[in-house]
Amino acid sequence: MELMKRYSFWIGIALVFIGLIVYWVLGVWSVASLIPLGVGAVLTIIGIIINWREIQASLGRRTTKYGMSSVTGIVIVVVILIIANVFLKDFHWRTDTTAGGQYSLADQTVKVLKNLDNEVDVKIFDVESKSNRITDRMSEYDNYSNKFKWQFIDPDKHPGVAKQNNIKKLGTVVVESGGKTERIDNYNEQDLTNAIIKVTRTETKTVYFTSGHGEHPLDNSDEQGFKMVADAIKEQNYVAKKLVLATQDSVPADASVIVVAGAKNAFFPKELKLLAGFLRDGGDVLFLLDPPPSQGFKDFLGRYHIQVDDDIVIDASGIGQLFGTGPAVPLINNYEDHAITNEFGLMTFYPLARSIELNVPPDSTSQYQGTELARTNTKSWGETDLNAKQASRDANDISGPLSLAVAMEISGGRGTNSRLVVFGDSDFATNRYFGAQGNGDLFMNSVNWLLQDEDLISVRPKRPEDRRIQMTQSQVKTVLILFVILLPVAILLAGGVVYWRRR
Repeated sequence: MELMKRYSFWIGIALVFIGLIVYWVLGVWSVASLIPLGVGAVLTIIGIIINWREIQASLGRRTTKYGMSSVTGIVIVVVILIIANVFLKDFHWRTDTTAGGQYSLADQTVKVLKNLDNEVDVKIFDVESKSNRITDRMSEYDNYSNKFKWQFIDPDKHPGVAKQNNIKKLGTVVVESGGKTERIDNYNEQDLTNAIIKVTRTETKTVYFTSGHGEHPLDNSDEQGFKMVADAIKEQNYVAKKLVLATQDSVPADASVIVVAGAKNAFFPKELKLLAGFLRDGGDVLFLLDPPPSQGFKDFLGRYHIQVDDDIVIDASGIGQLFGTGPAVPLINNYEDHAITNEFGLMTFYPLARSIELNVPPDSTSQYQGTELARTNTKSWGETDLNAKQASRDANDISGPLSLAVAMEISGGRGTNSRLVVFGDSDFATNRYFGAQGNGDLFMNSVNWLLQDEDLISVRPKRPEDRRIQMTQSQVKTVLILFVILLPVAILLAGGVVYWRRR
């Protein structure tokens, strides 16, 4: 009886905790959790009854009163926290401390979500074990738009829904809006955001790339090709097509933008006339030029007060060495205030570029409104001696900082407005450099501006980086010896020395 009086209460409390822990681990009430919980509750009640007199006596002691005050304080704090959580459950504040912003949505995703006009329904089909990770990602989308709806569906638990949506494999995502449907094979941000853009855009715009003069091939996947450009355009729900202007009597009626990407040979007068007419009728054109002997379209662009210099831009600041490039590859992190470059904080670089300047007369500023988008640093210059074996600055060169890209908005006499963007380099958008730093984003921002889709101008989501540490077998053994063996032994030895000295 004495043992029961002394230990029944504490054994009962322990069994109650064991029952709750078993339930927490298994996730369901079962015999393994209910038996210790029930036995523990009975023993706890018996312990209270047997020791009731001692409990009453202890309540009058000073130490008990202090203890009860502490318990009361703890209970009050817990109640306050619960009330605060209830009131703050609809308010979200998070900060992402990862190096690559792994848990933050890209600027473009945020813009797309905030500008949703119609409801977007997303169904994610995957196994239950991945639901927590998916919920974390989708909750970020929820925060920016109440028109974004999503649901997680386990095909094993809901085979009828999976069959109705023609699900063939796990990880499939079905995005629907306004009667349009897109299916993707994963739920990473880049693919999901592009799918949302495709189902919410009602108009399909066509971007034509000229061909026949040595331009970068649109369908070529080698380093000098524009395959990545074509893919990026298609992901934005645009259409990318090749155009041989020399064989056309007029610009195709569905052309929204024409891109001239690194033409090496001169255009025929007929082709230039078609381009001029396209601009006059409200069309938009993007020129990607290269230094001589590639074509600079100096006379054609001069009509629109855009000056193309015959030089190669040299960057002597040494910044390029940090990225393994030389002085003939200027890096830009200084952008002017324009819709294309607003809040654009990424560096871009341009292998072998020529400078592009605006030269709009004061009496023409109402018709021609231009901006020099990207400028080099003060330690750069335009090398005009194109035959020199080694670049060296002299009096004939063009002093920096230099403009490498301009944007022009032209007001037509017949109430039509056209847009024109000119870069002094075409290589920055090739497959080799498109994904480097902000090159691809700046190119696509220019296309979006020309297409008057300013809501898509932003930094786009990237593929998730693989940030795992790759270690050799010897490095693994070194880490094992240092942190698993030597460090604990050192701590034990230090403790032993302290203990010995105190004795």
